[in-house]
Amino acid sequence: MEHDPRAEQLATAYWSRTRPVAWNRLKSEVQAELVEQAGIWLHAALAAGLLAPATAPSEDHTALWLDDQGGVWNGVPTSDGDDDLVLPLVHARDEATSRRDLADHGHRLTLIGWTR
Repeated sequence: MEHDPRAEQLATAYWSRTRPVAWNRLKSEVQAELVEQAGIWLHAALAAGLLAPATAPSEDHTALWLDDQGGVWNGVPTSDGDDDLVLPLVHARDEATSRRDLADHGHRLTLIGWTR
């Protein structure tokens, strides 16, 4: 199974929410076991379509980012390969499309969260 860099983030976040001992005070073997378990959960979430892959599927893909205020941002590709630029995605009600119509045309939408 390919290493997903988010596994340690997931293990650390889970540990800090459920245990009083700081992550950095755990033995390295315990940390490694928890990161391995988190990697298994991430792999399952990827396989189920609940999570985006950590890396772009191809050079034609750009990252979609969600900020801590609920804003959605799209990565902007540049000729020099710098991935620092993003554009906000905004709601344009007059350009709204029915989910049923999209489904009728073969599109599959996955709910990834909520925004205000």
